Amino acid sequence: MTPHQATEARLSSLASLCVKIGLNLQAGQELIISAPLEASELVRQVTVLAYRGGARLVTCLYDDPYAIRARFDHAAEATLDQAAGWLSQGVVRALEAGAARLFVYGPYPDLLTGVAPERVARMHSALAAATSLEASFTADLRVNWCAIPYVTASWARMVYPDATPEEATRRLWDDVFEVLRIDEPDPVAAWRGHVAALNARRAALQALDLQALRFYDGSTDITVGLAGGHRWVGGSAVTGAGVPVVCNMPTEEVFTCPHRERVDGVMVASRPLALGGSIVTGLVLTFQEGRVVDIQASQGKEMVEVLLASDAGAQRLGEVGLVPHSSPIARKPVLFYNTLLDENAASHVAFGQSYSACLSGELPAEAAGANSSSMHIDCMLGNAAMNVDGLRADGEPVAVMRAGEFTIETPA
Repeated sequence: MTPHQATEARLSSLASLCVKIGLNLQAGQELIISAPLEASELVRQVTVLAYRGGARLVTCLYDDPYAIRARFDHAAEATLDQAAGWLSQGVVRALEAGAARLFVYGPYPDLLTGVAPERVARMHSALAAATSLEASFTADLRVNWCAIPYVTASWARMVYPDATPEEATRRLWDDVFEVLRIDEPDPVAAWRGHVAALNARRAALQALDLQALRFYDGSTDITVGLAGGHRWVGGSAVTGAGVPVVCNMPTEEVFTCPHRERVDGVMVASRPLALGGSIVTGLVLTFQEGRVVDIQASQGKEMVEVLLASDAGAQRLGEVGLVPHSSPIARKPVLFYNTLLDENAASHVAFGQSYSACLSGELPAEAAGANSSSMHIDCMLGNAAMNVDGLRADGEPVAVMRAGEFTIETPA
């Protein structure tokens, strides 16, 4: 079997996982896919499997990243606040009728190198506003949806800069297939076991009834208050129609909703952050009463400042996630420069919008302390030295993680 044939066979396994485990696509459903042009081979395989499983209609909305770059280079300044809302409106109509949604993320981390951060922020805000209703369908689990990675040449060059283009792409695909458990004898069975373990961890955290989490490792020392009636999410989720799904593949995290006004301390990012087409390194953030009051970085500081100033909620947290340092992604000596993978390599927080799935509904979202923003930007802080204490209502600490690993017991 040639390297190309091996990759093609594993892409077929990925397509099967996506349809059967991630989306859990139902017979008679419509499926809408978003993907970069480079991912057409995977999209075709997903399409075949979807139709074989009884899909009513499959449509792919392809992105050309170089057309996106052309807009930044040549479009008039006044047009950057516009987005194709008509396209999202069509997707919304399909979702209202019960369509499923697949996002194939093929990153281009160097695509916007040299573009002014203000232009990136304006485009991001316009796109977020135009797609806000569409995004609510996935955030609220009103539809079955899934996000998966795809290796692009641009991404492979970033991860393996010293390799030839062909070798870089092959090596990164090997990494991605490994963390997706594609190389297991039965990937579907492996994923079912993995999801069951995450579900048990989620239940154990929920039973602790915590009020806050404190992260500390000698550099980071930050306390993240949790929203009232917060709910831990991770592993499998169930849509409003009763369909169990795995929204992110790979996934190693359990996560919940922080209180937007109860975050205090200093956080040192443990991994570089790919943000708006730029790479941010050496990021250190100081929080007071939930808001970022100081930003330091050795590279990319201006991009962080611009994006966190996009709206009133962008400087506050909307998610906090826990990931063991022994996760398959963390064990790999690779910086992926891709949030979909890097957030599953380390415990993390996310700036911006909270997820309604992380709230029990006992209180209205604002009263519970949930955050609202057009942004959702993940930032990793976990590492092999990170300790996490859960704080109960009386202030009593409970050891949740020590040296990057969970210490709580999970149900058998």
